Parts: sequence; structure tokens; C-alpha cells
Amino acid sequence: MQIVCKYCGRTMDNALAYFLHYSRECQQLPKTRRCPVCGVKFPSFRLLKMHLMNEALVDNRHRGLIIAKFS
Repeated sequence: MQIVCKYCGRTMDNALAYFLHYSRECQQLPKTRRCPVCGVKFPSFRLLKMHLMNEALVDNRHRGLIIAKFS
């Protein structure tokens, strides 16, 4: 049985792995992430990062942020 974390979308194989993941990673993070460029809110940092990488292909404002934050 696969368990998907509702905050970051990561998939775990069992409940113990989910509990450890949640208590070490997702419980420590704020539950929402807002894009500093366009203001769109995301439920996880992973989705925000994907948004920034996708938008960097078409919008120079996002591209500059990706280079500064994740390089």
C-alpha cells in the first residue's frame, strides 16, 4: 500500500516511513508556500520549486529567482 504525503506529494511504502517523513520534514515546514514573483500559493516547497522551474522557461522574472535561489 502506497501512502502519499498531502503536504509534499512524496510517496512512502508504509505507515512507519510516512510517520518518520512527516515528523522530520513536513511537520517542520509551513504548510503553504507563496511564489515571491507572482504570488501563487502552493501546498509544498516541491510544488513551488516545480512552478519556478516551469515558469522560468517563459518568464524572465521567475528565471532570475531560480538562478539566485537554487544555484
